[in-house]
Amino acid sequence: MRKIVYILLLSLLLTACSSPKDQVYSDRDTSKLEQVLKEQDKIAGYQSVIDNNDVVVAIDIPRFKRFQKVKIEDEVKKAIEKEFPDKEVIVTGDIKIKWEIEKIVDKKKKNDELKKSISDIKSLSKEET
Repeated sequence: MRKIVYILLLSLLLTACSSPKDQVYSDRDTSKLEQVLKEQDKIAGYQSVIDNNDVVVAIDIPRFKRFQKVKIEDEVKKAIEKEFPDKEVIVTGDIKIKWEIEKIVDKKKKNDELKKSISDIKSLSKEET
């Protein structure tokens, strides 16, 4: 009996902890984006925001693949652009942009606030450090 209880608790814990980071808005677009990003084996994770005109994705690149960061970003961007030809796609491995996307997701911003936040992220992605 105890074994069954332990197995149930363990399975409950694992399913509760395995929920992916959600993207913001439009379920149809998010599911398409999620499928494209899950096919990419060179990335460890991602955060994304989808707007009417934009798709912004911050990807996590494993430590030893960081030397190929630009190449991986380009491959992921091309794959996303195939699915969303009518939207502007921004893909980056920058942690600063990932933090900004996480703020948007946490606050669940809508319409005007979302557009302003995405324009801020675009300007951040153009900065060079």
